[in-house]
Amino acid sequence: MISKGQPKENRVKVKEHGLTFPIVLQQQWEISRRYAMFATPVAYLIDEAGVIAHDVAAGTEALRDLMSRADCSCAWALSRHSL
Repeated sequence: MISKGQPKENRVKVKEHGLTFPIVLQQQWEISRRYAMFATPVAYLIDEAGVIAHDVAAGTEALRDLMSRADCSCAWALSRHSL
């Protein structure tokens, strides 16, 4: 997951939502720019080779649907976290 904000704030969200996957904090939208996504919440399912494995999911329901399809060997990239 890619997020923005302070580490402490993100740790609270991780604990609150029971997240168990890695979270990367971006400083100045560098990752969002690379994937051309600035809305929230949006997600891409990215495989182990770094290839986008599914169309972008926009909105909470689409995100949950994508998460339910995700294999634990895949990584998540979110432009921002707002679950």
